[in-house]
Amino acid sequence: MTAPLYVRIRREIEAGIRAGELPPGARLPTEKDLSTRYGVSRATAQRVLNDLAEAGLAIRRRRHGTFVADVTRQINLLNFVTPATAAKGTPGRHDVVSARVARAADAVLRLPGAAADTAVVELVRRKLDVHEKPQSVERHVVLFAAAPDLLSENLESLVTLPYLRRGGVPIDTIRLYLDPVTLDKRDAALLDSEIGTPALMRRRELRTDDGSTVEVVTTLVRPGTAEFFLELPVPAM
Repeated sequence: MTAPLYVRIRREIEAGIRAGELPPGARLPTEKDLSTRYGVSRATAQRVLNDLAEAGLAIRRRRHGTFVADVTRQINLLNFVTPATAAKGTPGRHDVVSARVARAADAVLRLPGAAADTAVVELVRRKLDVHEKPQSVERHVVLFAAAPDLLSENLESLVTLPYLRRGGVPIDTIRLYLDPVTLDKRDAALLDSEIGTPALMRRRELRTDDGSTVEVVTTLVRPGTAEFFLELPVPAM
């Protein structure tokens, strides 16, 4: 399946960053520039630049332009739970570590409410940034009945929320947990980090309209590659 045009434009810019053609601080094309160059609408151009900014790859400065960000990503914790972010994923590619169908009791994560013999799909991926350096480790456990053909998808680019929606799974709520952890031997190797290093793990559950959990996914962020923040509007007095 051909990727949407905005994704292809975004990937082209990512490639420029990866090759060093666009170093930190470099000015990126404006929305008008992208619209002219690719023959797309202003809204599409805006989506490309916003996606790069949300992924921490670019910084948008009002009235000044959009610039390539430095190595440390700025991550708004609220974006971890917004459906829009969960539905489109972030720039970069996935390296598939393992993928299989298993019993819930044998899976890498516990799927809340699933009996021990329930069939689940287990997917472990390592997210790489535009410089091909490890960014995070993702572990997915999805109810097999909700995703029987998941392993036939392109697992390097799969985003599970829209996949489940296309399959008619009635996703109703997203629940998010943030857990401080230390890296064990396996995760330290996957993230090119030291064993025992403190890290932040996000655990997300997708729940259907009857309250059951259809997917649990953890994202373990490589230490030292991101700064997490919350930004809220000041209420009117």
